[in-house]
Amino acid sequence: MNKPKLSLSGIPVIPMHEPMRWEDWLAGRQQRRRTGMRVAPEVIRRDSGPDDPRLRDAFGGERGLPFTPTERL
Repeated sequence: MNKPKLSLSGIPVIPMHEPMRWEDWLAGRQQRRRTGMRVAPEVIRRDSGPDDPRLRDAFGGERGLPFTPTERL
């Protein structure tokens, strides 16, 4: 596989017609988290919503899957 192209910020660019390497995805995720923290709080999941019964049934009483920190991936 070719070396990934980088954006101006140094983040790997997501290829349009080929698979992305796991390492590149992780690097991009880390940057997306840092960027997102500038504009929104870390936890953005709502406490409740109209789909709660369906979500809680599907996810063992929670509204969704637990968040896995990038460092643990």
